Amino acid sequence: MSITNKKVLEHVLFWIGIFLFYIFSSADPELFTQTVETTLFKLPLLMIAAYTFNYWQIPRYLKQKKYFVFALSMIFIIILLTIIYRFMGYYHLDQYCANGPYPLISLEDFPFHMVLFHFPALIMHFYKTNKEQELKKEKIYQLEKEKISTELKYLKAQLNPHFLFNTLNNLYSYIITKSPKAPEMVLQLSEILDYILYKSQRASVPLADETHTIENYIALERIKYEERLKVSFQKTMANDQEKIAPLLLLSIVENAFKHGVSGSILKPEIKVILVQSGSHLEFSVWNTKVTSKFDNKTDNYKSGIGLTNIKRQLDLIYPKKHELETDESDTFFNLKLTLKLD
Repeated sequence: MSITNKKVLEHVLFWIGIFLFYIFSSADPELFTQTVETTLFKLPLLMIAAYTFNYWQIPRYLKQKKYFVFALSMIFIIILLTIIYRFMGYYHLDQYCANGPYPLISLEDFPFHMVLFHFPALIMHFYKTNKEQELKKEKIYQLEKEKISTELKYLKAQLNPHFLFNTLNNLYSYIITKSPKAPEMVLQLSEILDYILYKSQRASVPLADETHTIENYIALERIKYEERLKVSFQKTMANDQEKIAPLLLLSIVENAFKHGVSGSILKPEIKVILVQSGSHLEFSVWNTKVTSKFDNKTDNYKSGIGLTNIKRQLDLIYPKKHELETDESDTFFNLKLTLKLD
């Protein structure tokens, strides 16, 4: 059904409902025939009042804050409809009037006719206003959703090229030297690329996919640094199919390697610990850092693109469902993330 047909149907059903309401609201069953005939004469006037009120007087005068003109238009419409209704009563409905025919002019019951003609108009107005507010909220929600989606894609795009650039550099060096480790690196890199290019486009992925990619990443870094680097990844998962935003944990590990395995650090070390129970997840990454005050990259780590990016993703995806804490000394930097996944 098209939008136009749907609107027409809504209006038809509305006026059928109004007609039935006026008929069955009569207190005396013996006056049913009179009520039906009176309502049939009255219904076109109710329609005129409703449509002029909602599609002319409110948008053109009331919403434009032309209150005086709005009041004049209301008085004019009510007087006009009252006179028309009186003519109908004078020529057609006087048989139901015990006290003689309807008077053509009478302002004594003007407030009554004001309510009489605009009762359906007010119902229509409240329904129309409520529907417009719902559509506005839905539009705002969709715009915010699109904005968040666009921003997340941008944030992910900032992380991926950096990660791939470093990994490809490592692989290139081993291919040049014809290292036997190169095939293993290709396999691990292909799995990482599959995760980044395809799986990470989803809103969420199983925790097992994220941790497996972290393991591949660590394995590639181990090949690069060999015995110089000491790295560990401990994980305890009650349900490895629990959903999590992709690349979130991986980007934290990547930053730890970027800032914790500098060439000026004699014995670089990284410890990654993940504990998941139900919808609760704790993820901590500890890494060594440069001790020289002239070559300290900790500030870059804390305020650079990487950590700022992570914080922004957490605010967008897990608002009020996460805690991010950092701790540091002259020799180490520690990050702890607590997440509520549901």
